[in-house]
Amino acid sequence: MQIKEEEHIMVHYYILLPLVKKVLEQDRELFAHGSFKVKDPYLSVIQKALQLLHQDMRTVKVYMQKHQMRVQFEENDGTFSRYSYVCRGYEGTSSYMNANLKRQARRCMDVYFAKRSPLQSDAVLHD
Repeated sequence: MQIKEEEHIMVHYYILLPLVKKVLEQDRELFAHGSFKVKDPYLSVIQKALQLLHQDMRTVKVYMQKHQMRVQFEENDGTFSRYSYVCRGYEGTSSYMNANLKRQARRCMDVYFAKRSPLQSDAVLHD
């Protein structure tokens, strides 16, 4: 038994979206406490992106609960991050090159800044 492509994509977003959230929250703090003349437009864009991101994180969490899926971080050796997952009783592992995760996080941010959800198309993962 193997997991379906859609399930694998959701595992990936389960890993990717918290990374995007961390970056956006850190950036929000930098803008909030930085010496910018006009902060509000930047903070507004980041806040709207975070709202969309939180909706997507809920969607992924509900999907994973419905499909009996769990993901666990295993290790980061500096080049790769490894995760294990369980989906409908099937166990597997995934390794992600950290540079690719960073690139995909940036693409996710671009999509959120455009007021869209990356879950609507997996172009973030395959472009």
